[in-house]
Amino acid sequence: IFCGFYFKLPNAVVLSVAVLSFVALVSLCILQRNKGFNSKLNLFTILAVFSAFSSLGFLSYSFNNEPVIIDNLNEKEFTVKVTDVLKSNAYSHRMYADLVSQEQQPKVLVTFSNKSTVPKVGAVYKVVGTIKKVPKPRNLYDFNYSEYLRLKNIHYQITSYYQPFKITEEKSFQSLIISGRDYLTAQFSKLGYSEKTQGFIQALLFGIKTNLNDEIQQQFKDFGILHVLAVSGMHVVLLFSTISYVLRKLRVSKNAITVILIAFLLIFSLMAGFSGSVVRAALMCLMTIVGTLSGSRIHTINLLVGSMLLILFFEPNYLFDVGFQLSYLAVFAIVFCYPVVQHYFTFKNWILNYFGQLVGVSLVAQLGVLPLSIYYFEQIPLLFLIGNIVAIPITSVLLGGWFLQMLLSLISVEIFALITPILSWISTFCFDVLGRLSDYFSIKTIDFHFGILHTILALLIIFTIFWFFRKKKLYKVYVFLSMVVFFQLINLKDIIENKSKEEIVVMSDVDNVIILNRVGNQINQIGNANKYTLQSLKNYELHTNSKVTTVDSLQNYFVLKGKKWLVIDSLEVYPKQQFDYVVLYQNSKINLDRLMHDVQPKMILLHNGNYQYLNEEYSTYFKKRKIPYHDMRTKGSYVVDYSSGNN
Repeated sequence: IFCGFYFKLPNAVVLSVAVLSFVALVSLCILQRNKGFNSKLNLFTILAVFSAFSSLGFLSYSFNNEPVIIDNLNEKEFTVKVTDVLKSNAYSHRMYADLVSQEQQPKVLVTFSNKSTVPKVGAVYKVVGTIKKVPKPRNLYDFNYSEYLRLKNIHYQITSYYQPFKITEEKSFQSLIISGRDYLTAQFSKLGYSEKTQGFIQALLFGIKTNLNDEIQQQFKDFGILHVLAVSGMHVVLLFSTISYVLRKLRVSKNAITVILIAFLLIFSLMAGFSGSVVRAALMCLMTIVGTLSGSRIHTINLLVGSMLLILFFEPNYLFDVGFQLSYLAVFAIVFCYPVVQHYFTFKNWILNYFGQLVGVSLVAQLGVLPLSIYYFEQIPLLFLIGNIVAIPITSVLLGGWFLQMLLSLISVEIFALITPILSWISTFCFDVLGRLSDYFSIKTIDFHFGILHTILALLIIFTIFWFFRKKKLYKVYVFLSMVVFFQLINLKDIIENKSKEEIVVMSDVDNVIILNRVGNQINQIGNANKYTLQSLKNYELHTNSKVTTVDSLQNYFVLKGKKWLVIDSLEVYPKQQFDYVVLYQNSKINLDRLMHDVQPKMILLHNGNYQYLNEEYSTYFKKRKIPYHDMRTKGSYVVDYSSGNN
């Protein structure tokens, strides 16, 4: 799958390799079985397995990610069919949709006015707006939303400021599932829960975060326990175990229990929208059932890898999904590392033992995913242990209670609404405890950054430590020390590179001109950033291991690194002398011929705060006269790298 992501090879060639590899593998298996085991054939068997499954992964990725190019981006009218509804913002509804007015029907991101009703999956709309490629990040090291969508095979977005016209509502397997889920979530409105609690229930039971209260979401985020709000393997295993236990106590036959559990896994996965973590847990539970019925020995690692293989075969892009990676890594950490330290968290008293096991598992899981968590979220959560101790027992009770109440309410809403005040109080108690603890601790996270090599080595170092204590061998110490040395060498390389780095960055800011003059790990900032650009500035400092040491006010002209800079604002006043860089700012409408004659700039920067039509007019002028320019509206920030002499 990685090869398919990074390299492009003809599918026919890869298919040929796959066929030959599988033929070789089958032949080797027959040979080993008929003529007895031959260790000399081990290498050939390994190569055949590697080639066969590598080519299979490559083909799976290629077939699921066929490129789609929309030639006419001047279209203004589109027909779209909603496939997934996202959380609305203050201005618009957001969704993924199939562009059915195109022959290939590519998947696109659609936003339109939130004055209209919330769209439903399966609804077909006529939308008037503009289509364009999903833009790249405006500033260095910002979250790459275009890459995130690309991994979902979404390359274009449609933006409309008008209310769409609903044509019809098509029924499909997915829309029927959504309708069933909506019916079940509507039960909680009948049961008398507040909107705030209903949003929490929907997130906990079904993974629907569109109605989740922002304050609750922030509380769970502060404590590093957002995984509790995403329907995950923990939820599946908890409900699976509870149902299995209750059915056994009711003396239901083994065959009936098996059928009920399989039905539960299928229905719950459907209701959760087949999220990666739920499918992983459901497959592992299903494999456990099959293994038990067949009398086979059950190894958790085999279940883990087997479920991963099945998921990635049908949905190879899951490999790049953050939730998928964190989910599997957390389970692997628990399975591989926890037995090493389990005796430290085991007690004779069942209450102490429950919380001891909870602390132990939480610590191991968090340690296992920490490097990857730092890589993606650039934060180290400090309160995760407190959050897990408080939230997991309470949400486990709530999960079981709400699931049971939802099913029983289908029989009688009035009777089982009597449980609502109890469960509402428990959920409110959870929010209050987390809120008070959050107010008590002023520092909840530490900002930190890992590169990809740091992340891989940090993971290997952590698992090598546990590998050593599973069975102590001297060579494992050498492996551990080698990785520590490599880790330090990468750190040293980054420090040397940062010390010698000199660059000027004109940041993308819709209000102001912000220029960063970086020398080594010190930054001189020119101009004041708005609140959104401050976050981008924070990302820049974190990734470059640098810090803003001085902040100067913006002048109309100044000198940086021996180069003259001119900023032309709405006053449109400038001295008649040569400048290297000119920034056109605040919708300044000037005579470009005269400007080129008077200033003779080497580079023109069109600020992204200008009107779009104005930047387009200027771009047309500079393009026609072959004058170097940079449109910050479309290309984002501008960088002058003095370390290498490249722009």
